Amino acid sequence: MTQHHREGVAMQTQGKFRCGIAAFALASALVWTPAVAQEAANEEETADEQGAIVVTGTRRNDLKAADAALPIDIITGDELLEKGAADMNDLLRAEVPALNIQRLVSNDGAVFTRPFSLRGLPPDQTLVLVNGKRRHRGATVQFTNIPYIRGSQGPDLAAIPSIAVGQLEVLRDGASALYGSDAIAGVLNFGLRRDREGGILIARYGQYYEGDGEDFLVQGNLGLPFTAGGFVNISGEYVNSATTSRGIQRPDAQALINAGVQGVPVPAQRWGNPDTEAARIFINAGLELADDMEFYTFGNYSWSKGTTSFFYRNPNTTFIATSIPTTTVAGGPRFSFRQLFPGGFTPSFGATITDAALAAGIKGAVGSGLTYDLSASYGQNHASYRIDNTVNPSLGLGSPTSFKPGQLEQRELAFNLDLTHPLNIGAADPLTLAGGLEYRRETYEITVGDLASWQVGPFASLIDPDAGNRVGLPVGSNGFPGFSPIQAGEFGRSNWAAYTSLEGNLSEAFQMGLAGRYENYSDFGSKFTWKVSGRFDFSDVFAVRGSVNTGFRAPTPGQSNASQVQTNIDSVTGAPLTAGIVSPNNLVAQFFGASPLKPEKSFNFAGGIVIKPSNRITFTLDYFNIKVEDRIAVSGNFNLTAAQRAQLAALGIPGGDSFQQVSFFTNSFDSRTQGLDAMLTIGFDLAGGKATLGFNGNYTKTDVTRASPVISADRERLLELEGFVPKWKGNAAFNYESDRFGFVARANYYGKWTDYGANLAADQTGGSEVLVDIEASYKINDIFKIAVGGENVFDNYPDLEARQSQINNGIRYLRFAPTGFNGGFWYLRGTAKF
Repeated sequence: MTQHHREGVAMQTQGKFRCGIAAFALASALVWTPAVAQEAANEEETADEQGAIVVTGTRRNDLKAADAALPIDIITGDELLEKGAADMNDLLRAEVPALNIQRLVSNDGAVFTRPFSLRGLPPDQTLVLVNGKRRHRGATVQFTNIPYIRGSQGPDLAAIPSIAVGQLEVLRDGASALYGSDAIAGVLNFGLRRDREGGILIARYGQYYEGDGEDFLVQGNLGLPFTAGGFVNISGEYVNSATTSRGIQRPDAQALINAGVQGVPVPAQRWGNPDTEAARIFINAGLELADDMEFYTFGNYSWSKGTTSFFYRNPNTTFIATSIPTTTVAGGPRFSFRQLFPGGFTPSFGATITDAALAAGIKGAVGSGLTYDLSASYGQNHASYRIDNTVNPSLGLGSPTSFKPGQLEQRELAFNLDLTHPLNIGAADPLTLAGGLEYRRETYEITVGDLASWQVGPFASLIDPDAGNRVGLPVGSNGFPGFSPIQAGEFGRSNWAAYTSLEGNLSEAFQMGLAGRYENYSDFGSKFTWKVSGRFDFSDVFAVRGSVNTGFRAPTPGQSNASQVQTNIDSVTGAPLTAGIVSPNNLVAQFFGASPLKPEKSFNFAGGIVIKPSNRITFTLDYFNIKVEDRIAVSGNFNLTAAQRAQLAALGIPGGDSFQQVSFFTNSFDSRTQGLDAMLTIGFDLAGGKATLGFNGNYTKTDVTRASPVISADRERLLELEGFVPKWKGNAAFNYESDRFGFVARANYYGKWTDYGANLAADQTGGSEVLVDIEASYKINDIFKIAVGGENVFDNYPDLEARQSQINNGIRYLRFAPTGFNGGFWYLRGTAKF
């Protein structure tokens, strides 16, 4: 096992603790225990134990995490490797108590680009960096119905393989004044490996206790010299994960089977992990051009493919049962989709996602102490969707059963100049004066799906010659209609920024930081943000720290222009009608009050204490309060009457008379998120090896302080913004490593949460859960190590689903449980280091 640094203190896998106050009491007791303090004092102080140098949230080049004015967690790359999970999202969920992520099953693109939440805020309010450079967003705008992430567009963390990471720095504080948009909840900075020799090879196999979900992972890393002063470091991984199924047979499907109906799927609707396969590669390189100049470059390419299941189509209660005439003659031939699907069908939805990025730059120093970093970077994320085992019903029995409903792509280009210079004002040390410029171009593109995926076919609407009434079938690939030419397009914007900061130690006990940033966007104008931070060390044991800052998040071109619509047919006139989410720039949306999106604005203040009686014992407690105004969300649904459609037509609004229902992105509410982060770590010698005992916990509470009329009537959404994720989350862990043996045990705690409905009777609260992970390892020699482990070793499941409406869909357990609903998972891992 490798050391795990939190706040720059040597430690193994972090423990988490539920209650900050209890952790404070325990830490205080340890501070005044002479035996423990003496033992720690006798330990040889290494550079690792003193803390690692951090680059996130600061422009200084000499700051250690243990001495920072801001809460910064450091997770080593080796620690990320020694886990059962392969997905970076799941690794971070275990390592960062303030981060939540759920496994989504039938939520379109969100199944494959998983949205995470840091401190209860959506994924696009956390800035992600790689080697200190801004990481591009994923192409998926989240249309899932989960309120706190609906409408967000964040980066795809799964594209970053854990073996490529040398050090992950997690800044738990707002940082818009340093980095610009998105850094409201905090910053994740993935520092890539820089080894110029040696390598790592890992093979891991695992599966769930249920006997499904087989998971195979191969990872490799190789460091190579590049001239006498350079390096090339290459990392890659291959992952193949099979589906899981934790639902039950739907009652309506079972009734068909009991009645002797043929072709009913078993299960009719699968609830579980998707089938996924991925291959990823990262390259990081540097070359010394001179003693004080370095060229660097890094980039990645990632390919992933996955398939999940949609809802079951019952042959008796869906369009399958509709009898459609094929002629205008009474008594003529007819057809229904029972001819193709006598037992109904379940569409399968898939995505192929490619992710690529490249950055390059030159950095160095000149004689006066001035440092510079001039760089350019480009990144793109591309999602191509497919849907199988379904039809475009309006095309009749000749419809294809497989479709390509369209593609999404996010592209970002950036140029940066960063400068620092020491400033001597007679303080304890020279201050660091920094400044810089940035230009970014961001483009979002929607590509039309194949014609059959959105086409209005001949059976969409016609008069039944036998009954004299209008009949018809749904339009578009059933389950996920394709993107039509109306939705498609390329949407871009640019912005430039200038920033400055001043930070350093004014005395041996007091450090401070000031930062300001001005940004100008081509689509909504300019924004200025600022930050003030400080820390005072009363002694070598006790310090206080805090910050006040403003921030913002610019609406993305995807949010401003993405839409998700489908075509229905007017049962009276037979005219096609459009329903779904449209751009706020759409004139129909503006008829109902939509306006161009504006930035979300934040005000964040935080404060905390650091208690460090020795280099092997650290306790921190931090309070945070984040107010966000004008948060972006999707409005409620507006159902248009015939009179309103006529009014839109009279106003000359293109397509206005074809809308049946509309919703749109809007700046619709304000929120306040506040809470505590508590952390206690104790390192000690044990049985010839080193051990770490740790506790770490997070409490986060979000309140909606204002809601605009477009969402204020949506009870479910408003309540879930406040209660859909646990307020309490944490864990306690013990980690031991000797020359040969290693052992890790961790208990992960998740507090209760509520899945709300339209009324009180539809609510269900999931109780708190504790999941235990264990791993034992043995070093065969200096090269090879084997490990056996389990996640959720006691096979704990969330509460059973109690709502009949969900049970009717084949759901057995609460499907959005933050613990997941798959049960225990075991794995074997072999590692070779050379």
